[in-house]
Amino acid sequence: MAAFRRLGLLACTLLAAPLSFAADTPAPRDIWHGAMAMQYAELSDASERLEASAARFCQAPDESLRQRLENDWLSAYQAWQAVRFIQFGPVEQNSRGWQLQFWPDRKNLVGRKVNGWLKAPAAPDAQAIARDSVAIQGFPALEYLLYDDAMEDGRALSDPNACALMQAITTHLADTTSALHRDWQAFGEHYLDMSDYTETTLASAIQALEQLEDKRLGEPMGLKGAPANGYLAEAWRSEQSVRLVASSLEGLRTGFLPGLTALLREADALPLAEAFRDQLDKTLAQASEQPSGLVPALEYEEAFRGLQSLYLDISQLRHLLGNEIAAELGLMRGFNSSDGD
Repeated sequence: MAAFRRLGLLACTLLAAPLSFAADTPAPRDIWHGAMAMQYAELSDASERLEASAARFCQAPDESLRQRLENDWLSAYQAWQAVRFIQFGPVEQNSRGWQLQFWPDRKNLVGRKVNGWLKAPAAPDAQAIARDSVAIQGFPALEYLLYDDAMEDGRALSDPNACALMQAITTHLADTTSALHRDWQAFGEHYLDMSDYTETTLASAIQALEQLEDKRLGEPMGLKGAPANGYLAEAWRSEQSVRLVASSLEGLRTGFLPGLTALLREADALPLAEAFRDQLDKTLAQASEQPSGLVPALEYEEAFRGLQSLYLDISQLRHLLGNEIAAELGLMRGFNSSDGD
């Protein structure tokens, strides 16, 4: 953990003043690996807190424990968003990204799976959840239990079957994120030895920005050739779509930007690092000024204009990384954005 703290201090230095590098600054992939390890550690810790919060609520349901449960769910979900830009390595094993977040969900498979288990004669344990579909294994399934209208404004959550299902899902989440953190650390030697992972990391961050622009904002807002449909957004039930976008941007700032800055320093292109940092800060500020939910913003002109501004800022960020920086670093664009994680 001491090494992680040192890397955290280095990240702060790089973010604050990218021109002031010491001669012994770690290599870009060293910085990335350490920063991402810290992000996975936070995801694992937040998931364990969520698991404990679910157990406390189910032992003695009350309003204060319910609020803590919702807060812990959001904190863990935000921790996932922060490290979500890593779309290679251990997160690909057993479709872990999909296990954590089944999205997009155009056929409401999450709702069907949750309701199927709520009607089952026996409540599941974490092993049963692990054997089932990814639609029941992650944050969206918990969101359904916490926020969907079918749960009668939350009163049904204290039902024994609903509580057992929630605890099984949170235990599976805690197990999955703990394994993900452990496997990322074990992946370190391979990641650091293979120079191809520099390009892979860059491509993964570009793809994350493409998903932000096209899938997470563009499609729900009706900017991709189809009418606006807020129910295509993530976390529409809890009205946290925009807050999760902000968490992903913050994750890029803490987990990706320090290594990118070191890489551009090696390429004698620090002005591009500063431009990316400034645009990322601008985009984060824009995200923080918007309401947390996307669906309500579609109904009001002023709120929608704010979303449009955020969309344009993300588009600029994507262009800067995917075109100008990629060209400077000689990145070959041989991939396409996916339909989900």
